[in-house]
Amino acid sequence: MTQEPVKLKNHVAPKGKRLGQALKSKFGVTLADFDAAINGDIQAAQKIRELARQGRLSSEFAPKLAQAYIEIMQGSEAYNKATADILLQAGKSAIAIDKAVSQTMLANSRYIHERRELAAEFVNAKQAEKNRHAYQMNYTEIKGYIDAHLVSVDREISFIEQSNRPELKQIAADEQLQQRQINEALTKGDNSRYDLIPQRNYTGGIKAKLLAFKAALGF
Repeated sequence: MTQEPVKLKNHVAPKGKRLGQALKSKFGVTLADFDAAINGDIQAAQKIRELARQGRLSSEFAPKLAQAYIEIMQGSEAYNKATADILLQAGKSAIAIDKAVSQTMLANSRYIHERRELAAEFVNAKQAEKNRHAYQMNYTEIKGYIDAHLVSVDREISFIEQSNRPELKQIAADEQLQQRQINEALTKGDNSRYDLIPQRNYTGGIKAKLLAFKAALGF
């Protein structure tokens, strides 16, 4: 009697038939392709790999291409708007020139009147300058105090940012260690040797040194 081929039992696919149909209609692959590839079907594996390659290229280049299209349209918009602005300004400037000719004749009369007004304005301007000088002196003093305060805050923030670098580095190192341990488990199973994976410790003993540096820097 011929023995039935042994294969893993799929408990999930029968419960998600509509999802399987959506997988096929939306993305061009099926769970049958998945099963075939797992069982050594080269064509199915090649099909899946090709669609994955296309997907990866789309993920990488589609946003850049979209941005390029946007820049083309924005550039065209800017070019045509600039052209319209030039023509509009040409009309405005022509009117302004004609207006300037008329204003020159009025300015001649105005000059005589303003000479008389100048003497009266000088008295007021002298008092205004005195008030401005007093204000400026007070303003300069306040500005100096604020500048010193801002520098102090910026220095404190710079120190904090530098102090946080070991912690941030440790977070990244811990994530990398975890990934390597998972890969070790997935690759070797019960033969995994986690003790051979080096562990980085960026934060050990650094806090006391940072406190000493902070005191030395005058924080």
